[in-house]
Amino acid sequence: MRDFKGVGERIEPRFGSGQLEGDAPPARSRRPAVERSEAAEVVGTSTPAARIIRDVLLDSADSGTAQSDFARRPKRVAPREQGYTKASPQGASKSRRPVAQKRKWQWNFTWLNRKFATVVFVLALAFGLYWISEPLAKVFERPIKSVVVEGEFNLISKTRATELIGDEIDGDFLQLNLMRLKGALLTDPWVEKVTLNRRWPDTLVVKITEQKPIARWGDGFLNQRGEIVRVEDATKLSGLPWLQGNEADAIEILQQYQDLSQILRSRGLEVLALKCDNKKSWRLTIKNHVEIALGRDQVMEKIRRFVTVYDTKLNSVWADVKAIDLRYSNGVAVRWVADSEMAKKYIKSQPQVGVAVPATKVLPQIN
Repeated sequence: MRDFKGVGERIEPRFGSGQLEGDAPPARSRRPAVERSEAAEVVGTSTPAARIIRDVLLDSADSGTAQSDFARRPKRVAPREQGYTKASPQGASKSRRPVAQKRKWQWNFTWLNRKFATVVFVLALAFGLYWISEPLAKVFERPIKSVVVEGEFNLISKTRATELIGDEIDGDFLQLNLMRLKGALLTDPWVEKVTLNRRWPDTLVVKITEQKPIARWGDGFLNQRGEIVRVEDATKLSGLPWLQGNEADAIEILQQYQDLSQILRSRGLEVLALKCDNKKSWRLTIKNHVEIALGRDQVMEKIRRFVTVYDTKLNSVWADVKAIDLRYSNGVAVRWVADSEMAKKYIKSQPQVGVAVPATKVLPQIN
């Protein structure tokens, strides 16, 4: 028997009771192919003994048996800092990929290329628009052929609005100064809001919103925001109630008028005038020109007391009422029209200034 030095001395072959040839092939070792090739070079395959030794080297060690020197050799794995990824287990692909830093540098380079291309495109577009702006302006230059005026013309006439618009139209369709035209229309006190639109190709649309007068004030009127608007001709406002007082109290007077009107309107009584003097004393004039003195305090409570008396007794003889005084703590005072039926009935001798009417008593019982 030939002596196998080196390999034969460290590894003892396992002999079973079965025959060497014809037995079931042993399980393949998971060692790399490089180690198997090295073992093949050391031990030749020409003799049966050599095949036995080779099979022993390739067999996996059973539980409880020592492993071969080849199996105990540490595997060489390339470190991550050299730029390679760790091999995946169980026969996965062992392809080598670049590290993250190199890919990041390549991605940044691509992003810079895209950004540079975007900047170049924007600059080229801006220069292109600049060079074609003048030819486009010549194409779109055309005079205004028609003006459409929209809105409700109750206070300002449509003729007046057309005159104001015509004085400001002195350019082409695109060169028209819309802000100047809007300012010219707003100089009219009856105009509250102006909307201007260009309608292609040569039409100008003007929409005018008029003021909404709530009540007369001096030589003008109060709008819904309590602003004082003065006009040259106030004859168009003759049907509105007349409010009087200090200009600083205009908003407060308007609010008081709206509150009083809401209560009296439910009885068919229309407010004709409301005055607030320097002492903050209120005086009201309602339907049939009946004056009601309210005083300075508890105005709403006093007007509710008047409504109670009106519903019970004054409603049927309202035509004979001249004035009412509500400046009492628990009643009202009525002044009758001279020579009226109520005056003849309740005033038997000399005419009196007024008759106190307690709110808790019936009116015919008052002398």
